[in-house]
Parts: sequence; structure tokens; C-alpha cells
Amino acid sequence: MIKSYKWKLRLVMFILSAIVSASAVTPASFAAEENVPLKTGNYFYSPTPDAGSSPDRVTSGLVSSANGVILDGLSTYAGWMGSATAPLTVRVVFDLLKDYPLDQIRIIMNSQNIYWGFKDITVKYRPEAKLGYYIAARHVRTGTDLNYTVSVPMANAMARYVILEIRRTQAYQHIPLTEVEFYKGAGDAGKTSSTALTAPEIKAELSKDALMVDKYGQWMSETWAGKVGYDVQLQLEYANEAAQLATTSLNLSKYDAYGGIKSLGKYAATGFFRLQKIEGKWWFVTPEGYPFIMKGVDAASLWEAGYKTPVNKADGTPRAIFDELPDKTAYAAAYTNDANGQYVSFVVANVMKKYGTNYEAKWEDITKKRLIDWGFNAFAKWTKPKNVTFPYVQVLQDPSNLRRISWTYDVFDPQSEGIIDSALKTQLQSAKSSPWLIGYTYDNEAGWDSEIVKQILLYNASSPAKSAFVDFMAARYNNDLASVNRLLGTNAASFAALKDTVIDIAKVPAIDVSEYIRLASRTYYSTIRNIIKKYDTNHLFLGSSVVPTWRTSLDWDQAGMAYVDAFSVDSYTQNADWIARYAAFDKPLINQEYSFGTSTRGLSYISAPTKTDSIADRGTAFKKLLESEAANSLFVGSGWYSYYDQPVTGRPDGESYNTGLVNQQDQPYTEMVNIMRDVYAGLESIHAGTASPAVSAPASVIVEAEKYSQQMGTVIASNTSGGQYVGSLKPGDWTAYANVNLTGMRNMEFKVASDKAGTVRVRLGGPSGDVIGTLNIASTGGLQTWKTSQIAITPTAGIQNLYLTFENAAGDEIGNIDYFKLYA
Repeated sequence: MIKSYKWKLRLVMFILSAIVSASAVTPASFAAEENVPLKTGNYFYSPTPDAGSSPDRVTSGLVSSANGVILDGLSTYAGWMGSATAPLTVRVVFDLLKDYPLDQIRIIMNSQNIYWGFKDITVKYRPEAKLGYYIAARHVRTGTDLNYTVSVPMANAMARYVILEIRRTQAYQHIPLTEVEFYKGAGDAGKTSSTALTAPEIKAELSKDALMVDKYGQWMSETWAGKVGYDVQLQLEYANEAAQLATTSLNLSKYDAYGGIKSLGKYAATGFFRLQKIEGKWWFVTPEGYPFIMKGVDAASLWEAGYKTPVNKADGTPRAIFDELPDKTAYAAAYTNDANGQYVSFVVANVMKKYGTNYEAKWEDITKKRLIDWGFNAFAKWTKPKNVTFPYVQVLQDPSNLRRISWTYDVFDPQSEGIIDSALKTQLQSAKSSPWLIGYTYDNEAGWDSEIVKQILLYNASSPAKSAFVDFMAARYNNDLASVNRLLGTNAASFAALKDTVIDIAKVPAIDVSEYIRLASRTYYSTIRNIIKKYDTNHLFLGSSVVPTWRTSLDWDQAGMAYVDAFSVDSYTQNADWIARYAAFDKPLINQEYSFGTSTRGLSYISAPTKTDSIADRGTAFKKLLESEAANSLFVGSGWYSYYDQPVTGRPDGESYNTGLVNQQDQPYTEMVNIMRDVYAGLESIHAGTASPAVSAPASVIVEAEKYSQQMGTVIASNTSGGQYVGSLKPGDWTAYANVNLTGMRNMEFKVASDKAGTVRVRLGGPSGDVIGTLNIASTGGLQTWKTSQIAITPTAGIQNLYLTFENAAGDEIGNIDYFKLYA
């Protein structure tokens, strides 16, 4: 028995030795383990997915990695549908149950169509022993591919908890999450914790912070040329810039004191800014009588509230996102407080570090010289420096104690005029004599549309707007209660009772909604104009800075035209197409807010139309927009939003956009402002018609026919080389392609194969929409014999939904389409 035991023991030892030896000479086996995705632990969604597959869809608690759909290696997915009230950010928290060295994290987001996608993803992680998170990466989506994978290198960082923060481009975008793969890196994992986090505990991870910015307010997870490392760097930059701008001043041989162009002739001088049509084009005219295009910048004050960031969370606890905050004694001016908490402005702190003693006066001197050098001539909206004298626009804010209706207020409330009068009187009287004031805007981005009317119709008789609607309908239908009841689907016993009756806007004829909005607009604009002119007859009324097609309507805008001297918009777009909406009214137009941004250095762009790929591209986009606007006879000026970037850590409302001419470390975006300088130097010539904007032909766009957004009756097939095409094109079938930019496009090319004759119609807006082009197909010799054909299309501006419809006299299929190309 003893000998047998010893023999067996030797045998076991020999086998173990062989295994160890084999492992030592085959390191590939370790690599295989490291490259296998981890499938462990639980995860939690916030908010709960409302699309996708079970068990993740509509779950409210923990999801097991073993059972959930985003670690199953399959095509199942979780999703969040977009809507007007959808949160812009969704988050997923993973508990891997113990620390793992991670090699990479792969995030797969396969979209069903173009309405699905995302703007960017931030990946955060923390090991079990740490209290706060680290930011591994922030990835900004590029391209338009529906199937999209993000690979985040982790460099063997230890992590038990991982958070994905996924942001939408806009509220209506749907977000997909198909798969998340965690790959183990080299090294040993930690010990498994005794218990997994519960749903409340894992949800609490979302309230934990991650370090974001250094002591200058700069994004910590990225490096770039010129990133500030020391106070002395800022001071040397000041010395160099001051020397470069030492002799900068307004060229009074070219401009008058207000920036009017002397070479364009002198007109009647009234001592104040006014508007005049000169040779068929609208211009501002300066107090001295010279033509002027407003080249403004918004929010240029050092003390602008939008440049500060909260120090604490909503519950009053510190935000652990700052590597180091400015010293509260040495930089006390950078800190402010209000009822919602304490804030810090890295802009103010950095300016104090950079300019030293008498910092504000030195900063104002540099700021004025910068703006003159770059070609700016005005402060367009919002705040301005205390002691820099430029022409400016003054925003008159609507009082907070007006009777509110969503984003606007009740213009029919008889108390509104008195409240507004009291709020504006002092401002108007104080500014009355200033020759530097161009004019006033009132309120901001708050017109009326059918959504406002829909809300009003739910009110009762205590609402002046509801009463005004019923009075409007009564007068419109000759006080015939029976007719109005029949029209609205109501049975009110009197018009007074109708004011207390809920009315379904779907029952109100669209033309009546339109006319009611126009009535409200006339009431609004006439009231404000009368109040302004009551206290100040010297200055212009420049409208209310509406955003075309958002929170307003053409009814509202059009009805207000008669009461404003110029009409202002905030249009964050790539070209001047917005002007066409107002071209019929022959009213001077101002774009009071616009800008372009990149997703870099922890910041982001505002919206898809403002997205650019680099700092220089921001300048190129500026050139395209400004020159196209200036070429229009109605355009009289604009305002770049804003002088500084917003904070990486978010302003009080959470926005953190790359909008600045200057970053929060007071460093100009040189590649961009150099382009701006050249554009502004020739802008008046473009407006006068003596120079043409440098408009290059738009790049051609190729659209694969099978990449449609929607279709009826067609099929996708593959050719012998593996490519795909659309076939089975019968009369009545159609394919649709969303958001195709047709601006500047004059021609189309189709690659087709056919054995019969037929017709393809190119339409806008629907399968029976307006035809902008017609392709007559002849037999190419077979369904796999491909030829290209070109057609002219009707010039069409803007981003449109494009439809292809198919015709054949005998009802036969007409062939196949591989792609179409749009070109100038």
C-alpha cells in the first residue's frame, strides 16, 4: 500500500511538472486567455431601455451579464427611443465583481436606420479601492455607417466598475447598444468581492465623479500643443501678444469711429444707428452716416455667467472633478454664489494669473485690440466688457413675473404690458442717448407655434389667451355658436362656457390656428415696439432672436415683421438657406447667434450643422456661412456666439460647447481667427456686390442605392463581385433617402442595369412629391450589364428627403440600380 501510494504521488508530480513546462514554452496560451471577452457580473441602466430585446428592455433593476443582451455575443440589443422629452444622456454601469486588468473595451452600436445613432461616448472606470472614477476616453462619432464599433484601449488599467455615458445628437435620435466586450489584459485579477452590488448600490455609482480638469480648467485626458502647464506660460503669452498688438487700432482712414465704411459713400447722419436700403441692398448706417455691416461677437464680458461652472452638486457636496480649484483667497473674484450654490470661473482665474495687477484693464485692452485685429466691430448680444467702446445690441429680457405658457408668456394678459413697461423703463431711459447702441432685441428664442396653441386650448376661462381664442373664433364665425361648436366638436351652451371647455387642437382648422398665432404675434410685437418708442425714439427695434423652425412659426414671424426695424434670428447652420424663409418680407435680417465647434479637449459642438473636424475647419465653415449671408441683400449683420468657450465641466445648465474665439485659458484659436480676419476684410464688398464670395462647387455625393431609409416593394440583391444593389423596381414601388443635401447640386448620375425600358422619377418630400429630375431607362442588354446615365435636376436648396419612384407602361420591372451620384 505504501509503495503504491508513493508511485501514484510521483506520477501526479510528473504530470504537473509537464504541464508547467508546457505552459512556460507556450505563452500564446496566456494571450488567448487575455483576449477572451469577460462575461461576469451585473449591469444597470439609467434610464431603462424602452427598445430592444428582453430581458434588458423595460427592466428596472440589475441585469446579469450571463443573461443580458449586451454581453451575449449576438445581434440582440438594448435601445432608447428619442422624443421631445428624451434625456440627452443614457448611462450603463457595470459591476465586474472584482478588479480586472483591462486591455480594451469594445462597444458595438448597430443602428437600424439613420434615425438611430449617438453623438459621443465617455467611458469611465474605477478599481474597487478608489472612491472616484477615471476617464478612459471620450469618443466622438464620425461618419455615417449604421454599424459602428468603438474600441477603447485600457492599457491594463485595473477596474471593477465601468460606466458608459452615451449622448444623443438631439432629443429625437434613437440610441442603440448592441454589445459591450471587456477584454482582460496582462496581470492578475483581484479577489472576488464577498457580495455583488445591489441595484440601489450600483445606481449610486452614477453619482460618483471622475476627474476631468486640471487647475487651469483644461481637459486632463488629452494633450495638445500649447496646453497650459505653468502660470509663467500664460504670462509669457501675454507679453508676446501685447507686443504683437501694440500698434493695433481702428484704421480711421478706412472706417469712421463706429466702423462704417467710408469708401461706400456718406449718407444722412442722425447721430444714431439707422437702416437704409442703398442700391437695392439693406445696410445699417452709422451715427456719422456711413454704411455698416455688424460683425459682432456675443457674450464678451469677462464676467459672463455662462463661463462659470458649479463647484458643488445639487445636494451641496463637492464635485470631485477638479484636480485643483483656484485658491479661494488669491482668486476670490473667480468665485460667485447664488441661491443654487457656488460657482468658479476658470476664465477669471486664468486672466488674473495671466495679467496680474490691474488684470481687468489689461485684459480689456488686449480684448479690444484682438477684436479690431480680427475684424469684429460690435458686441452683438448678451454681455460686453465694461470699458470697451464698440457699437452694441442690448437684449431686453422678458420679466420673470409674466404669466407663462411653456417657453413663452401670455401676450393677451392685460397685465403684461404694465409689467413689461415697468421692467424696461429704466433700461430704455438710460440707453436713450447712446450713439453706440445699435438697437434692442426683446426676449429670446420664444415665438408661438401650434404647440403653444395646443396648450392654451387645454386651459379654462382664467387664461387670457384661452379667452382671446374663443373671442377670436366668435368674431371669425359671426358669433354663430352652433357653427363654432360643430367645428370644434364641442357643445358649449355659450361662448363664455366655451372658454371653460377643453378644445382639441386637431378639431381646429389649420387656417384658424394660423390666424390666431398671427393675432398673438401682432399683439406681442406692437406692445414691445410701443414701450420702446415710449422711452427711446432714437434706437432700433431688432426683433426677438427667434430660431427658424424651432419654438416659432412662419405665422408668428411674418405677422411681427411690420413692427420691427430689422428681424433677428439665431441660426446655427452651415449656410444662408435660412434667409429664404424671410425673403418675401424685404426686412433687414440679422443672425444674432451662430458658431462652429469641434469635439476636442473635452468640449463638443452644439449640433450637427455646427460640427467641424478641426480648429481651422471652424474658420472655413465661418467663411462659407458669412460670405453666403453677406451676398444676400437683406443681410445686415451677425453675432458669433461666443467670445470664450464654455467650461469643460459644464456651465450652470450643463452645456460645455466649443464655441469660443478664445479658450478658457485666454488663448485665441489662431488658425480660426486668421481666416475670420480675411473674411471680414472683404465682407462689405461682397454685400455691395463689388466682390463675389469664394464659393467652391460642392463635393459630389455618391449614395449606394441599397442604403435607403425606407422603401416600398423593392429588394436588395448581390452581384457576382459581392456588391449590393436595389432591384425588383415595379411601378408603384419607391425608395427613400433621408437628409440629402441638395444645395448646389445640378446633376445626377445613375448606374443601372436593365432589360426593359422604364422611367425613374426623382422626387422631394414623398412618393408623390414634386419631381426634380427624370431618368429614362433603356435596355442595357441585361440585368447584370451595368451602364451609367446622367440627368439634370432642378436646383434645390437645403437638406431634403429624396424619393425615387419607378414607372413602366406594361407594369413590368424596369431593372436594377447600383448607386446614384449628385454633383454640381
